[in-house]
Parts: sequence; structure tokens; C-alpha cells
Amino acid sequence: MSSLRSVLDMQMHAHASRIGRARLGVVSAVDPSAGLVKVRLQPENTETGWICDTAIAVGSTVCYAPSELGSHVLVETVQGDGDNYIVITRIFDAVSMPPTFSALGDAVLQAGQFGVKIADTEIVVSESGVTVVGPLIIRGDVSVQGTINAQGDISTSGVSLEQHIHRGVQSGSSVSGTPVSG
Repeated sequence: MSSLRSVLDMQMHAHASRIGRARLGVVSAVDPSAGLVKVRLQPENTETGWICDTAIAVGSTVCYAPSELGSHVLVETVQGDGDNYIVITRIFDAVSMPPTFSALGDAVLQAGQFGVKIADTEIVVSESGVTVVGPLIIRGDVSVQGTINAQGDISTSGVSLEQHIHRGVQSGSSVSGTPVSG
């Protein structure tokens, strides 16, 4: 009878340890083309199989940035199954710190600010406006309602606003030719 009790106790313990709960982990492998990662669950440091990475999506709008190796993440179980996890979100802690933004004087984001940082390119949205650090490439038409202020030169079709010249200039009320690059 005591051996049956031991077997039942071991099975109950094994089942209880498989009951799903949120866990912290560290990303140990990434397959961005499939949207999958492997995570070392903490504190045991046991590695999951390939599990779903996280994305934010509403309707047809999707924000997805594949997890990086070493990212600290929160994983949750699917339908309470302790062997079937998905990544819920990346987390910051004493080891995996939030990024600093040069647009903010190398500070971290504060409440009320939103930032996107990819290598040296940054976009920071705050109550004072939108700040972009790095190249900004816009494909398509741009409409602006209001004043545009620029520090530095502006060029269009290879013609500099500051350095261009006009040909065919005549004195009096004549109109010069089209500007060309200097």
C-alpha cells in the first residue's frame, strides 16, 4: 500500500509541476521567419522547444520585432498546459535594461513618451512632438499643413535650396531661368 502511495505522490507532484503558470525566461534561439523562439525557463534554466514569439496586432495592423538572443521575456502557458508556452512580452530588469534614446539626451523613455529604436535610428513621440534621429526615408507623397522649419540645407531633384544658381538672369523685371545645382 505504501508503494502505491509513493507512486501516486510522484504522479501528483509531476502533474502539479506541469500546471501552467507564467514564467520568466531568457531567449536562447530565434527563428524570425517562422516567428518562433526557444526560451530557457528560470530559475531551472531548462529550454523550451520552439514556441511562438510575441507581436501586437489589431485587425490587419501588426507590430512585430523578433526577439533577440538573451532577451528577458515573460512566457505564459497555453490553456494551462505546463509544456506548451508562448512569449507574452519582453521585460526589463537589472540585467536587461531599457534602451536610452539620444533624442532624449541619452535618457530612457518616461511616462507619456513612446519610442522606437533600431540601431542608431530613433523615433520618439512625446507631448512636444515627434523627434527622429537618423535617416528618415519616406516613400510616397507627403502633405504638410503648417510651417516647415529646417536647420541645414534642403534639396529636391539634386538641386540645393542653399547652393543653387539661376541661369539666364537679366536686369530689370525679367524672370530668371529655373534653378540648377551649383
